[in-house]
Amino acid sequence: MRVIPNEISYNAAISACSKGGQWQLALSLLSSMPDMRVSPDKITYSAAISACEKAGQWQLALGLLSSMPDMRVTPDEISYNAAISACEKGGQWQLALSLLSSMPETKATPDEISYCAVMESLDSGGQWLAALALLQEMLVARLDAIPKARRSAISACSRAGHWQEALWATGFAAISEVTATDLDSFGILLMECEQRDLLSLDLSMSRRLSAAARQGDFMLGLAAVLDFSADVRQQHKQQQQQQQHQQQQHQQQQQQQQHQQLSPGFLPPPSLLQPLLAGVACSHISTRSLSYHRELALLRYVLEAAQPGSPAAVAEAFDAFGRNLGSSGSWAKFAGGSKATALLAAVRAGPPADQSDTFGVLEIGTYCGNSALRLAAALPGVRVTTLELDPILVAIARTLVAFAGLCGAIDVWTGHSALLIPRLKRRLVERFPTLQGRPCFSAIFMDRWGYDKDFALIQEHELLQEAGGVLVADNVLTTAAAGFLWKVAGPSASFASQVVAVSEVADSSQEDWMSVSVSMTNELRSSHEALPPELAELNAESERFRQRVVAADGGSGAEAAKSEKPAFVRHAKATLARAGLGPST
Repeated sequence: MRVIPNEISYNAAISACSKGGQWQLALSLLSSMPDMRVSPDKITYSAAISACEKAGQWQLALGLLSSMPDMRVTPDEISYNAAISACEKGGQWQLALSLLSSMPETKATPDEISYCAVMESLDSGGQWLAALALLQEMLVARLDAIPKARRSAISACSRAGHWQEALWATGFAAISEVTATDLDSFGILLMECEQRDLLSLDLSMSRRLSAAARQGDFMLGLAAVLDFSADVRQQHKQQQQQQQHQQQQHQQQQQQQQHQQLSPGFLPPPSLLQPLLAGVACSHISTRSLSYHRELALLRYVLEAAQPGSPAAVAEAFDAFGRNLGSSGSWAKFAGGSKATALLAAVRAGPPADQSDTFGVLEIGTYCGNSALRLAAALPGVRVTTLELDPILVAIARTLVAFAGLCGAIDVWTGHSALLIPRLKRRLVERFPTLQGRPCFSAIFMDRWGYDKDFALIQEHELLQEAGGVLVADNVLTTAAAGFLWKVAGPSASFASQVVAVSEVADSSQEDWMSVSVSMTNELRSSHEALPPELAELNAESERFRQRVVAADGGSGAEAAKSEKPAFVRHAKATLARAGLGPST
């Protein structure tokens, strides 16, 4: 029996190739359709353009879009949106803007997807004025995706150093009702406040978040956490100012260690702890489907099980909570158990982090503060700087750090690593002017799915100590961090590296890897060999998997992680092993 393909079968096949990252096969199928006397339609072209967009082939995507009229196919909103997204990923903001303006010529109406894709391209390109103008167009048109577009405009203003415009010109300051969709914008503006020492504005914005939580826009119990985090910061700041005033009377004493002198022993008074405990205690009545349920459950468990002011007790409570999650079939998103042991062993073996020529230890990916407080407790006198994108998680982390009595030793900063890392060195130099030598960190812990980009920024801004600096990365197997591992553990790497097999605290049967790398001197550095094709493909698969895992539509990301992860990890392990990357046997 012979079946002749038609438009439907071709469209399904091209769409499957697009979702699987096989853009060459998608284009091959498209080009073969005339031979089978099958005419491509809008769906065909849109799927092929989408395949090029996912692969970063913006030139090919534009070529397909421009060829549609020649094939008597009129581009629609879906075709344009895919092409605009391709331009955004390719850094072609001018072309993205041009496509948006040309849509009415083909009677295609720009929608929220069109505008938001262009806004993202303007953000990446630093075009803050154009982003503000486009946001105003969306406001006039009363489109639904205003919070997402506003976030891009705020980010563009932030990148360009125009934080006042980010607050006022975007209309953010005038928002009467704050919802969860505004969290990304809050995160960027809180970052600006923190980095510019605008404590009053910072605390005011935190109060807006806590007010939104009381109105039911966030999970019950978060209002108490947000209030506690803000109150602790305010009181700790007052304590710091008192200490600094006392130090001014004898400035000549221990100047070179001034940036390490603030006591980590600040413990929140009962007047702050009591409303926190009461507020968090009622969070268990919320449904499990709400955001931050797991994080609030973790916080509630630690507050009930651990002794205030005891980092060891707090760390043990973290691990106990993780084991409880494992028994219920859930996953703990923090480095406990053998992962914590490997991390602390690595940083302890590195160069002294309490010397005056480094900023201490940097962590990228705070989550709830588990690793930061373990690092601070294991390295007395060492300052730990940790970065977290989500302002709610920042508040939870600051709460747990303060409960452990370590807020004097740990700085939890709000913001995306892509925005914070470039300004990190300047910020720390301004904060600690007595620092000697090249400002850098003696150790960096990477715990965020985005190792390649973060590592490139770390190298560009020379944030890791040049000789002997320790770089630790978690989850390099389960995220298939092929490109990163090749750079730190490949044949021409400028690091001495070891990949360590570890297990999740929630399930000791689940294997993962941590990489521990020590930076070498300039004399031993060499240019990186090109990433082998098999590893490049694994890197691309990892990015596609990441996009599915972080999807926010009804929990589909969690389902993708649970159903696809075992096969993905097996494939990643075998591929990395063939390249000589993995734990030594």
